[in-house]
Amino acid sequence: MFNIVIMAGGQGQRFWPKSIKSMPKQFHKIVSDKTMIQETFNRVYPEIKLDNIFVVAGEKLMAVAAEQLPLLKKQNLITEPVGKNTAPAIGLAAAYIYKKDPDAVIAVLTADHVVESREQFLKALNTAVRVAEEGHIVTFGITPDRPATEYGYIEIGEKIGQSYELDVFSVKMFREKPTIEVAREFVRRDVFLWNSGLFAFKVRVILDAMKEHMAPLYSALMKIYDSIGTEDEKTVKMTEFEKIESESIDYGVMEKAADIACVKPDFLWDDVGSWGAVSRHVSGDKEGNIVQGNVVSVDSKNNIVLGEENSIISVIGIQDLIVVKDKDKVLVCHRSRDQHIKEALSSMAGKKKYMQYL
Repeated sequence: MFNIVIMAGGQGQRFWPKSIKSMPKQFHKIVSDKTMIQETFNRVYPEIKLDNIFVVAGEKLMAVAAEQLPLLKKQNLITEPVGKNTAPAIGLAAAYIYKKDPDAVIAVLTADHVVESREQFLKALNTAVRVAEEGHIVTFGITPDRPATEYGYIEIGEKIGQSYELDVFSVKMFREKPTIEVAREFVRRDVFLWNSGLFAFKVRVILDAMKEHMAPLYSALMKIYDSIGTEDEKTVKMTEFEKIESESIDYGVMEKAADIACVKPDFLWDDVGSWGAVSRHVSGDKEGNIVQGNVVSVDSKNNIVLGEENSIISVIGIQDLIVVKDKDKVLVCHRSRDQHIKEALSSMAGKKKYMQYL
């Protein structure tokens, strides 16, 4: 049986004001009646046993994760002392699982993605694990349905293997988030897929790759590995994590390792990176408005208005806006500018009067 690692440490800044440091996007109900981390968990359980499902997140978020996923055991909650991006998070989970089973395979999922078709997802997951068992580092490449500039891309090469349920390709190159012109060219060609940020590999293989390409991280992970189960575990983990560079798994390993395989799944995927993306998954009313909570709309079209049950929002004569209220925080933003919410948060950062709102 392979293992699932759910990364739940992201901040989801573009979903402010609902997403804040103490309660980020993955713990909110964004596109359904379940939170995003609950949707991710339900995507693999009960097909994957509870003993083989792990969550990795910072200490301040782990209590929220435990509350929202009450079936998970305490020993399956892997705490990061300090958030240092995806490479250290994945490496830490790999070290703990390696201690448990040196031959383990892990599939890494992100807690805040939307996946439609659970059946197809499990099919892709099983294919990826089969490829990983053969020693490959595996990523999932999603067929683009639009020229998106918010995603990185994978340029695939030759098809590998003949006995897999889904097509599997070698990876020629990882491409950065493109301009709109380049994204249009990528979509016109069938060798460019979206980089989903979902992976599968043997723990031994990913740790060896970190040893080769991220030697300081590997050294820190081995010290943590040696301390697991001892009275010094917490201290060693904190000491080593404070020294680790913040680095993504894409930059640290995926773009450098030689033996990368890409599974091409057949499900709809979206990382729902901003409020505007909600419209791809939630239907609007006859005027194109997506509303939640107590909202009164007059002569308004194509808006996203999210309120609360204990207050009311009235919108009159507006179009193409995002209006979100969360307690004492309100966002008003043009739908074309939802990628710029981080700029507002940057303006608030470091100012004492705004800290309670972040």
